[in-house]
Amino acid sequence: MKLSKLSIGICAASRGIRTTQWVVCSTLLATLAMPAVAQETPEPTPAVNGQQQTEDVDVEIIQVSGMRATMTRSLALKKNTEAITDSIAASDFGDLPGLSISDVIENITSVSGHRGKGSASEMSIRGLGPFLGYNTFNGRTITSAGYSRAVNFKKFPSEFSDKVVVYKSQQADLVEGGVAGTINIDSLRPLDFGKDRVSLELQGIYNNHTAHTKGENGLGNQITASFVKQLNNNALGNFAITAGYQRTDSSNPEESMLTSSTMYSCATRLADGTALRTVNDCNSNSSGTNTNVTRENIGDYDRSSVFLTPSSWTYRNQEEQDQRDAYVGAFQWQPNDAWNINFDIAYSNNRYTEDRHDFVITSARRNLRNHVIDDEFNLLYREGDSRMETQGLFRSEDETYTGWGLNIEHNLTDNLKLSTDISYSKSFRNRTDWQSRVITNGYWKYSLDNREHRLTELTFLDANWNSPEDVGYDSSTAFDPTNLASWSAPLNNNVGPEARYRRLMEERDDRLSAIRFDLEYYLGGEIFSSLQTGVRYSKEKLFSDLDATRAINPLTGAEVSEFATRDTTLVNGVVNNCFIDWNNPKWLSSESGNGFQGGQFAQLDGRCGFGALSGVNADGSFTDIGPYADRRSTGDIDIVESITAAYMMARLQTELFGLPVSGNVGLRVVQTKIDSNGIRSGYHIVSSSTGSLTLEPTGDLEEFNIKNDTIDLLPSANITFHYTDTFLIRTAVYRALSRPQLLEMSAGRNINVNNEETITNPDDLIRQVSGGNPYQTPLMSNNVDLSFEWYPSRDTAMSIAFYGKQFEANFRDVMLEETLVIDGQPINVQLATGSYTDDRSYLRGFEISAQHNFIKLPAPFDGLGVKLSYNYANSSFENQDGTFGDVYDENGVLVQNGFVEPANVFGLSKDVFSGSIYWEGKRLSLRALYKYRSQYFQPNTGSASNRYVEPFNYVDLSAKYKLTRNTSISLQVLNVTDEPQYMIRGASNTPTLISSSGPKYFLSLKTVF
Repeated sequence: MKLSKLSIGICAASRGIRTTQWVVCSTLLATLAMPAVAQETPEPTPAVNGQQQTEDVDVEIIQVSGMRATMTRSLALKKNTEAITDSIAASDFGDLPGLSISDVIENITSVSGHRGKGSASEMSIRGLGPFLGYNTFNGRTITSAGYSRAVNFKKFPSEFSDKVVVYKSQQADLVEGGVAGTINIDSLRPLDFGKDRVSLELQGIYNNHTAHTKGENGLGNQITASFVKQLNNNALGNFAITAGYQRTDSSNPEESMLTSSTMYSCATRLADGTALRTVNDCNSNSSGTNTNVTRENIGDYDRSSVFLTPSSWTYRNQEEQDQRDAYVGAFQWQPNDAWNINFDIAYSNNRYTEDRHDFVITSARRNLRNHVIDDEFNLLYREGDSRMETQGLFRSEDETYTGWGLNIEHNLTDNLKLSTDISYSKSFRNRTDWQSRVITNGYWKYSLDNREHRLTELTFLDANWNSPEDVGYDSSTAFDPTNLASWSAPLNNNVGPEARYRRLMEERDDRLSAIRFDLEYYLGGEIFSSLQTGVRYSKEKLFSDLDATRAINPLTGAEVSEFATRDTTLVNGVVNNCFIDWNNPKWLSSESGNGFQGGQFAQLDGRCGFGALSGVNADGSFTDIGPYADRRSTGDIDIVESITAAYMMARLQTELFGLPVSGNVGLRVVQTKIDSNGIRSGYHIVSSSTGSLTLEPTGDLEEFNIKNDTIDLLPSANITFHYTDTFLIRTAVYRALSRPQLLEMSAGRNINVNNEETITNPDDLIRQVSGGNPYQTPLMSNNVDLSFEWYPSRDTAMSIAFYGKQFEANFRDVMLEETLVIDGQPINVQLATGSYTDDRSYLRGFEISAQHNFIKLPAPFDGLGVKLSYNYANSSFENQDGTFGDVYDENGVLVQNGFVEPANVFGLSKDVFSGSIYWEGKRLSLRALYKYRSQYFQPNTGSASNRYVEPFNYVDLSAKYKLTRNTSISLQVLNVTDEPQYMIRGASNTPTLISSSGPKYFLSLKTVF
């Protein structure tokens, strides 16, 4: 039977019935569209006058559960969704295959995450970075307290989610915002679930790296409780509720080596071979030194002697504590067949602390010698001298998410359906750091070696540049970081070391309110089955308080950004009382190489040093000095983004080229308004007796406002050709948008005043202004997709999809014209900010996925199943290195050639693969998951030089054993192979981060009744 005729009959009969029957309709369609494994399902009698005719038949019910049921339901969703999608749907409440939603999402074809603290976040779809994706919960926008719109999915426990759907093509009724695609998480609708359920899970957690720390056992725990209750009443109708609570107490420490984000380029020889002197820092402009190499002067040097280097090298050991509480609740009520009312709420709170201990080579560019340089500008080995520094930083962070939504569906008639959705989402984060540090005043000799290992080997040399392996090595003249005497004046040119302290704070509040109305009219025609239209309005307000740094001078009481002192009493108070013993004998044992000489260094207790230097308490104990009384600053961000959208979409159910065709065509019209409030320093315009003008600061802060709005048209078409009942050809053509990050649209302005004494034109009073760019408009893309999908059975599917995107996303630093009103006088200025050009880039790729359950094999092999997916993406996008890359003007014209290759799209990995194999028996089930992601560009805040994450391989394992019908025990292991994260910057073998979080083990006992 042709699928189009079958679906027309069933869905026509479904108009006007309640949601539970819609679920039955969808399930029946999925079942009929695929050959039954044991027995063919009889075809229903065609609908007559809108009523389905039924007859008695014997149907064999095949009960599946566990991983196989999850895969089966996921395939049904993929097959019966009009857009091109991939999904994972739980076979039962709380049965999504992953410890977190992030783990679940990473299992979806062509979706990959960026790892931090051992778990994935910042999801990329089809090679486009998270800034070009979109995230929704129950179809509603999710707020974020992070640096971008990317969502930290840890706030949504997988146990409380019903399914995750990734829309890779757009359609008019979807909330706009995803050039790459949209990730939607759905919570359970309790009435649709159709039964009572209580679930309780107790989980023990073991973190391998936490156990590295002396005095720690690496243990944590998690408690999860949930229930679904049906409360049907003949008078009030059918209603049900669900609620859940999860508490996690664990730790996610990171052992790491990192380098500064600022990179420098230097050389050892001129172009004619003349050797350069190694004096002071390698960016010294003194004549004859290994001077700073730039885009403009690189021709003056022998390119084989040019190298890139960061300014500092840091070795970090830290402890961490992480506590999370999450609550969810939902209520569903169907008073009669015409109404369906759903309310859901989610809340999560994450409180974590980090206690960092850093040892720093602060002057990694000074007096370098014995360079080993490869042909890609990597400085693989160097000797130099540097001041040494030990840092302590204690971080406390509190992040809260609250979201709720009310959805009402009403069938006005058998053919007309009205739905309303009202929602609210809030994310709040407060992060406070207390930092102290001790810096030697003298310079000590050292070497850094990357020739054989990724982990840079640090060796302390004696006064004659000898290493411990050299004959004549004199340890008394080499730095010993564990010896307090090395931090004292006698060993540092008889000048005491310097001590510093400061408080850092960042607070962010993101709130969004939205309302939408949708109307759908069921036509039942020969071409269009229904017509749908709707409007949506949302208002998002982001406030980010960047109260960068604060300290109080204990000697004068003055406020400063950082207090620094060489006062003997204050410094000795830190050195003698705040150093702590080394506590991690297995530090970075996942990496080969010696790393830090001796394997340990002097660790500073950051809060202890903060208390000793601030002098708030007479005994030097720690007390928080709090934020500034006036927390306003030019870095603050206060933005309101208002979005109004309207759409119309027609659903197709017809024949074309002799084939049944389904899908939708539509148009979405979107208006985006930006209202950005900024702060700048106040000035007076002063006129001298000679008529010259100057700007004099008033000492006050002035607030001002910038507005901007755009209107965009987003047409879309998703057409599916049902070549057979089991083979589909999907096509999609659409226009999509992604909005710039709200944090990049600040109106705050930093003013660089022109102090010349002969200025008569007010426009010459300011050299330059820097700040955010509220004038940015949404990024637009034209997209085409083609997907071939084969579903030979409910347990088997294979698909290959090809896609192409053309988008405007070439980000560059630009100069824009802007007018500032100062002292009542308009002044035209040049605004140095970030933007993107109109240059078009493309992204092309394909994805392949396959899954199969070997149910026809003889026992015990009939329990085997496999899922494989691979995505390849390539793009012409160029993200120039801000320090060493090509330079363009605001019109996109090349101004200066660079000498470092550009990066691609943020988050683009050319190759992404995931594969899982599972086996399920009556009591025991086993699963192994392998994930691979090739290199990708991962920018970080405030850095001009491009940063890349190197390829990684992760292996996760899980096992589950049913003790009884309702009780099971399970073991899950993340990152079995202890794969660290490795990042480079500037050159291919210049590490910027090696971070190891180690494997994690989860042992749980779960009962359901």
